[in-house]
Amino acid sequence: MTSSDVAKVKFYEGMHALLATVPKEDKLIVLGDVNARVGTEHAAWQRVLGPHGLGSCKVYGLFLLRTCAEHCLLVTNTFFRLPTREKATWMYPRSRRSQLLDDVLVRRRDRQDVLVTQAIRDANGWTDYRQSQDEAPK
Repeated sequence: MTSSDVAKVKFYEGMHALLATVPKEDKLIVLGDVNARVGTEHAAWQRVLGPHGLGSCKVYGLFLLRTCAEHCLLVTNTFFRLPTREKATWMYPRSRRSQLLDDVLVRRRDRQDVLVTQAIRDANGWTDYRQSQDEAPK
């Protein structure tokens, strides 16, 4: 395991510990550049992933999915049918393959409070990332 891997594992352990301190009755929104590819395995993760994911699940995606399952969270980015350009938050420069690396998480019971989660194209300044935005009812 590299030092980078150790840091990522510590990040997920810290995230898990922090989420455990939030009272269950509180609304919770987690916005993060977690670099976790959660993929499209909606059937395997029905209570966490929606049917509109992107790409394949990787190791740190599994860490995030397990954390979400344990804390009754869902990945809102995967619940909305959007074109890839409005869903992907990063594009690999050489292959131009789009990835969903920045996630918006909410408690399952609050799913109805999220109207859409999408990537913002052409944000100010040059970057290979796209910002995510969440829209909730007023």
